[in-house]
Amino acid sequence: MTIDWSGENRETFRLALQEAYTDYDLLEIFVDEKLDENLSGIAENAALPKVIHKLLKWAQSAKRLDELFQQFCEANPRIKDSVIAKLQQRPLIKRYFNLREEDWEMLFEQFSLYDLADIQRAFLRGFQQVWNVGFQLLLLDLPPLTEPDQIQALLAKYDDPKLAVRFVEAVIAEFQRSSEGNSRNLTALEQWRDRIAQQYKVSPLAPEPDQKVVRQGYLLVAFEESGSDVIVYPELRVTGESKPIEFGVSPVKCTFQEVADYLSDWIYLAEKALNGKHDSDEILLELFLPCALLEEDLAIWEVKDKRAKPISLGMHRMFVTRSFDRIGDENAKKVLERKWELLKDCMKTGNAGDKFHLQEKYLETKGALLVLLKNVPGLKLAAEFPLEREKREDLLYEIIDSAVPIALWSPSVVDEAILAELKTQMNNLSRESHLTDFADLAHRWREKLAQSETESVKHIRLLCDCPDRLPNLPDPDREEDLLVA
Repeated sequence: MTIDWSGENRETFRLALQEAYTDYDLLEIFVDEKLDENLSGIAENAALPKVIHKLLKWAQSAKRLDELFQQFCEANPRIKDSVIAKLQQRPLIKRYFNLREEDWEMLFEQFSLYDLADIQRAFLRGFQQVWNVGFQLLLLDLPPLTEPDQIQALLAKYDDPKLAVRFVEAVIAEFQRSSEGNSRNLTALEQWRDRIAQQYKVSPLAPEPDQKVVRQGYLLVAFEESGSDVIVYPELRVTGESKPIEFGVSPVKCTFQEVADYLSDWIYLAEKALNGKHDSDEILLELFLPCALLEEDLAIWEVKDKRAKPISLGMHRMFVTRSFDRIGDENAKKVLERKWELLKDCMKTGNAGDKFHLQEKYLETKGALLVLLKNVPGLKLAAEFPLEREKREDLLYEIIDSAVPIALWSPSVVDEAILAELKTQMNNLSRESHLTDFADLAHRWREKLAQSETESVKHIRLLCDCPDRLPNLPDPDREEDLLVA
């Protein structure tokens, strides 16, 4: 007789494991002795419910869940009888389900403990929509839902495609409200909902009428080299409007470091001009730098807040660095358009960061990195930068010419520990951020800068680019443009 490990049976076993093994060390001894496996290779030393959840997922994927249960019963005879008694109250023979266990696993991989309140509300709302009765009125003795696993078990128990679709629709609505302004990536949830709805012919609900496109304000600042100085072109844009917005600012010629003195006023004037025209709390700065200036750490630039107090640019406003050299390069723009679509496709499947090319060693052969970046949406460069300026410039030009939409690197990698931390932070940023929404990307990056105590992380450079919002620069073939410049 084979135990059906979906729904409540798996939940019963999970709770029994938590009762028997009250700390990580005890569980590690059990796994090592009974399964001849290393627990640290299955789950990290974290909160016990999370470790046990990962152990069960591993056992199921390895087709050893029955073996795990058998060994558990042998090692815990005192708990065994009560667990088996609960299992015998439910079907032990596998039955046919509407949704597969893999469907539920794929769905709940999108959630964390921090989402519990949102998915609780979503489950109750979905249940009400499907059966027109409150779930809590049907099961007054239900214990509090304290983990996403419990909600997954309830959904698997009812195993109703319509409830599944309504639940995910409600989750999406909750996430849109709770993460407003942070642009949480909901693509994987939307794809799961659409697939299940199509497979079981469940009509999706119409979108809420108050949904609207979030209007973001952008202050584009393009830096053009002019001898030892730069000519700086400020331009104000807002989502949904094709033409720049006038805000009383003209191009200036100054030293690179003097630009920080102008930025404070430009930010204030831009946000004043956008009052009522955008939905976000602040504008996003998109700074277009030529290759020679990409190594500059703009996050530490000192600007002034509204009280004229000095503050670093990285803490004062969201900003991203884009490439000035790509603006006039038609071939680079064409490649960027292709790779931007590739990045969006990777975002839909939830693995964009995994598709980035990871380069851990500096390549001496000129052009080698460019070859490796031909068909990827991004670069995580964890190699130490060369000391020679010319070699560093050649390396940056390869990144620019590759037209990857996202590139991360650090000029300060010096040892294995910092290298490991750098790769971790690069992976986290690519997984946690909505990479095609530069406002969200800049917001997440600013949070990392504010929280990190590791200097190597603070020095990570982020270059991002998209085919949109290119600044209007003077045309060298038009005399009036040259006069303005």
